[in-house]
Amino acid sequence: MYQGEPTEGIEFYNLLFESDEFNSELGRVTLAAGRLEAEMILFLNRNGVKENISRKTLGTLIEIGRKYNLIDNNLFISLDITCKQRNYLTHNIYSLFIDRIEETILEKSDLFDTDVMLYIERAWQLRDNLVHLGDVISKK
Repeated sequence: MYQGEPTEGIEFYNLLFESDEFNSELGRVTLAAGRLEAEMILFLNRNGVKENISRKTLGTLIEIGRKYNLIDNNLFISLDITCKQRNYLTHNIYSLFIDRIEETILEKSDLFDTDVMLYIERAWQLRDNLVHLGDVISKK
């Protein structure tokens, strides 16, 4: 399917959109992020946080854990970076390729059609990080 041809912008976005493998990994990212969010709520509840957190986003839950000194600095950094990567991948891909936002976490220039595989790898790694962090939080 991929020929090593240069591609950019919406053309590359369309390759991602058509990639069953990328979309499968993106779905796993979403599921793993939902689990981490739920584990964060359970963790905060177990540790006596009385705020109404049932509808808070992952980033807000991480900040609440930090506010109550329930998360050490290393874990906070891991959670924060992973949350930002998740947000970027799930909310900003299209905006990246239509030049609405700057290139930061993911590449958008000098791409080849084979770089779909790079995006699949990035999604896989993010999913793996989310699963690992969910495991860590569930044991705290």
